[in-house]
Amino acid sequence: MNLAGQIFAISAKEFKILWQDRQALVLLFLMPAFFILVMSSALEGVFEAGTSDRPFEVLLLNRDAGRAAEETIADLKRLEGLSFIEIYRGAPLDRERAERLVREGKFGFALVFPRRYTDEILRPGTEMTGKESKILLLVDPAIPRPIAANVMGTIQGAVERRRLAVQLPERWRNFFQSRQEQTPFEGFPFGGPGNRVEESPGGGPLAIPSPGEEALQIKYPGDFEKSRKPTATEQNVPAYAIFGVFFIVLTLARGILKERIEGTFLRLLSAPLPKIAILVGKLLPYYLVNLVQIFLMFAVGVLIFQMRLGSVGALLLISISLAAAATGLGLLVAALGRTESQVDTLSVLLAVSLGALGGMMVPVFVMPKIMQKIALVTPHTWALQGYHDSIVRGLGAGDVLMEAAVLMGFALVFFSVALWRFRFH
Repeated sequence: MNLAGQIFAISAKEFKILWQDRQALVLLFLMPAFFILVMSSALEGVFEAGTSDRPFEVLLLNRDAGRAAEETIADLKRLEGLSFIEIYRGAPLDRERAERLVREGKFGFALVFPRRYTDEILRPGTEMTGKESKILLLVDPAIPRPIAANVMGTIQGAVERRRLAVQLPERWRNFFQSRQEQTPFEGFPFGGPGNRVEESPGGGPLAIPSPGEEALQIKYPGDFEKSRKPTATEQNVPAYAIFGVFFIVLTLARGILKERIEGTFLRLLSAPLPKIAILVGKLLPYYLVNLVQIFLMFAVGVLIFQMRLGSVGALLLISISLAAAATGLGLLVAALGRTESQVDTLSVLLAVSLGALGGMMVPVFVMPKIMQKIALVTPHTWALQGYHDSIVRGLGAGDVLMEAAVLMGFALVFFSVALWRFRFH
């Protein structure tokens, strides 16, 4: 047989080996296509977020009946990239409800006009330092800083432009009236040629806000420390921790597959041990490794980047539940995979795709609406929300009970399906 024939024979043998594991071969082709679908759909929101096609949603509460607030709101609604919501689920908003929705992470922003906003900004002599002269903007601290800064800057600019447009005519009118009352010269509205205008832009009848004065009062809702902004570390470390935890799926599934192939499980079954004891004993080390992994990643954030942890109880609840969900998924992959190629491909596929869908790579709130709904069926989304509730939003253990319960629900589903499909031989 010549060289070409030898090469062909070896290649034919390899094709037969590949064809014997058809499931792994199909996954090999489906995995990149699935990555393209998931990542393109998730990242679509990043490039379109803040445009007319996908505007940022801002809760809007107008407690002022004056024209300044109405005209400002009209200007804001004409802005491209922002959508203002005054009625949520069929009911008008109030301050408490708006703050709660932002606090729970359902909306990133809420804009609240004070009751006497129009009166305050038109009141002669005001220096614009009063509480009623500033519009309140509530911001979810879990919103990434670049996005929050973009939204805040856009709203700030529109508010200041309209405030000046409303104030200037009224202030000039008050100014001329006051001068005419003071001057003995009817032909000189400024009190005669020898007099000077003494009122400055910061006080007197012509008082207008200085260029550096902010028209918005930025606050974080709930119990979050008002004077401190969340850092990039506090926003990113939880996401990377969750993403890393689910790579235990590959290690766990490989270990179980190896023992199944080598017959270790059959030898264990010959001993007077129940199957559940064998499985729990097998999974417990991986579960503990997950907890240590979470601890180490958060320790890096605290020791190197001085990251705030928030409620330790809340962190423990989420971490315990997250580790259970990741371990359950590993057992499920081990139950479904029959060969090492299948286990490897399925583990990587789930780790990366669930991470992308769950907001580890792209914030969920900038994804398309359909992707935001899909994100809710991933454990990653609930774990990230729980960590952000404690670290970024400053909430306690009682506030993350729902997230912990959902993660335990994922773990229960993964374990149940895995036990149903699991074979010891």
